[in-house]
Amino acid sequence: MTRSAGKVRFRSHIAAIATACLINLSGTVWADVGATQQNFVDGKVTRDGIDLFYRVVGPTSGDYVLVLSGGPGEDIHSMQGVADELGKKYRCIMWEQRGTGRSKLPRYDSSTINLNAYMEDIEALRKQLHTERFILVGNSWGMILGLAYAGTHSDAVRAVVTLGSGPITSEYLGVFSDNQSTRLSPCEVEVRDFWRDPSREAADSDRAAFERLRAATSAYFYDRKKALQMAMELNPRDYNFHVPPAFLKAEGRYNIRPKLKTILAPVLLLQGRQDLAGEANVCEAHSLIKNSTLAFIDKCGHMPWLEQPEQTWKIVDEFLAHLP
Repeated sequence: MTRSAGKVRFRSHIAAIATACLINLSGTVWADVGATQQNFVDGKVTRDGIDLFYRVVGPTSGDYVLVLSGGPGEDIHSMQGVADELGKKYRCIMWEQRGTGRSKLPRYDSSTINLNAYMEDIEALRKQLHTERFILVGNSWGMILGLAYAGTHSDAVRAVVTLGSGPITSEYLGVFSDNQSTRLSPCEVEVRDFWRDPSREAADSDRAAFERLRAATSAYFYDRKKALQMAMELNPRDYNFHVPPAFLKAEGRYNIRPKLKTILAPVLLLQGRQDLAGEANVCEAHSLIKNSTLAFIDKCGHMPWLEQPEQTWKIVDEFLAHLP
């Protein structure tokens, strides 16, 4: 493979996780949005002239749980079901990461979209809330960000829970992308390739990216009926497709292994057996994080709280109940 060809392939891998690694519910019946009447408080953090918004739901006291959505570039609404459940006991922070929701950016390049900026946003939020430590809960890209933050600001984290895995290196990102492709039906591949046409990309890049995302929905689930329901509920307004290419330019061949080795907090790595990220990725993360627990759920894809909620919350509740 030539150097240029390798770059093209890597860019496609990054785009796969950044725009389709986690698929948003947009308030579907699975999340049962509104079933739990919770108190909420809106707020914002301003850092380097950028306003970053959040909503705290749940009780008015107790531990803060910072909820991290996937992408990067995906709206926090994708994690509504997580907040509905954990908000029964914890103060859940629905964090609108830079470039998502109300947290708009003046431009999208390596100066505004990079891993350090995401981590320092979280640190600024922690200081504004006057809390010593967070519990972090993340899915996909949210796992990558949460673990990176825990390894960088180890004293600021009480625990980390990951629900569905994000690739810890760019090599595992390639595995994720390959797994996605092999799980699509011929019709789904045809639709995806239709929206890869350069003329359609040039005419409306956001629409093309969204339709590729929708075509790939089935790859993220074990249960195809749930995947089809998800595909019907997708909303293009819940994604910012300008974020992934900016992240790629900033981070290149990323590798968070060194950060995993410095995590001090207890970590729960929860993954479906049919998760696109693959088991080697999460098993290596488990081997590198000193105080980590690894749990698998059968017949489950990339979003365990949607496909197997009973098992998911049983495992998570038990882990959180035994925190020191």
